[in-house]
Amino acid sequence: MCLQNGDTIRTVDRLITDFRFELVEDHHSHGSGRYGVRVMLPGDISAAFPYLNTMLEDTWYDHENRILIGTGNNRRYAFRPHEIRVAVIADPSKVSYVVGEVVDLVNRVWEERGHITPSFGRSKLPAVYDIFKLLPRTNCKQCGYPSCLAFAADLHSDPELLEQCPSLSQVEWTANREQITALFSPD
Repeated sequence: MCLQNGDTIRTVDRLITDFRFELVEDHHSHGSGRYGVRVMLPGDISAAFPYLNTMLEDTWYDHENRILIGTGNNRRYAFRPHEIRVAVIADPSKVSYVVGEVVDLVNRVWEERGHITPSFGRSKLPAVYDIFKLLPRTNCKQCGYPSCLAFAADLHSDPELLEQCPSLSQVEWTANREQITALFSPD
């Protein structure tokens, strides 16, 4: 690009300009080959949370404690002022791509915040224990988790995992499956 006298340069209003990241093992399934990513940020990004809360799906937002959990780009995110966590990275070789995707998401929402109505509301996710009570509680490990409680903890933030429980696809568990699905339905 060649600039001439009188040219103006538009600087993009980026909230995240620097970061580090690491691949982390799923704390619910040690040794399972399930990973997530942790993005560490030197700057505080919590000013973007009300805008992200508007733009993301299936959110839980605690404005006072500056925590936002939500889904976007078919991924589950947890945002804190100096950290972003992305759940379940199926292919560890794609970590750089996933990190770029979430950083771009935050920066894009921040840049467009003038056109977004911020939301300070809390869309409540179901409690882990409420989900757990409806699971078979056999700890069969067929879902890939070491226990039904560990499965409920991840299901709490990713309802699509429901398909991983083979017991819930059996006729005798139909009512429980429907009740779990209803926990995620908006009131």
